[in-house]
Amino acid sequence: MYPVSPTDRNGSPPAGDPWTPEAAWPPLAARGRLPVFIARHGRTRWNLERRFLGRSDVPLDAAGRAQARALAARLAATPLAAVVSSPLARALQTARIVAAARPDGPPVRVDERLAELDQGELEGQPGDVLPTRYPDFLAAWRADPAHARVPGGETLAECQARAWAALQALEGPGPVLVVTHQMVLSALFCRILGRPLSRHREIHQANTALNLVSRGPDGWSVHRFDDTAHLDEATPAAG
Repeated sequence: MYPVSPTDRNGSPPAGDPWTPEAAWPPLAARGRLPVFIARHGRTRWNLERRFLGRSDVPLDAAGRAQARALAARLAATPLAAVVSSPLARALQTARIVAAARPDGPPVRVDERLAELDQGELEGQPGDVLPTRYPDFLAAWRADPAHARVPGGETLAECQARAWAALQALEGPGPVLVVTHQMVLSALFCRILGRPLSRHREIHQANTALNLVSRGPDGWSVHRFDDTAHLDEATPAAG
């Protein structure tokens, strides 16, 4: 169980759930907190094919672009003081679609620290390749996912450290929208929720899932997690 607002395991709110982003952030700001919406990028072809996707600059597919438009519609009534994105095309496209849908939308600012975990030699390979081609890495990852280095890439702890620095650097007034990636999000939520990175597998984010966190004098809090109420059968919440 996550100590967050109610959503089911697929990110869909319970029937009759009244939560809306435009109503959720003002009480946080009124308490002196910085509201930050964080979203995963829309779907790519490699997501659909279950390939390792880190720094490869794979763009959104048609479903991913539709998901991004749905996210833009979900946030249409929420003022955004800033939009900050990973430099990778799939995140940047998602952020730009959200910003372009707003008549007074702020320019999208790129933060290199929000890029996805560097998957090194794994880039583009099918997700089931580890037992046969990288058994030593797989064993190390299972034993200590925080510090097991992806062959030719980085560790999850390194990814968490740079992404956390990017989150901490955000400034008010809010709300702010951040667009990033699955492994970055799992690392960040482990940090916010006080969980070790060994539990990163528990934190899944659907494509364009919407989260709301806030920063105050007492640190960070989670108010909404993996919310996909803006998606429907035409824009599925693919992983």
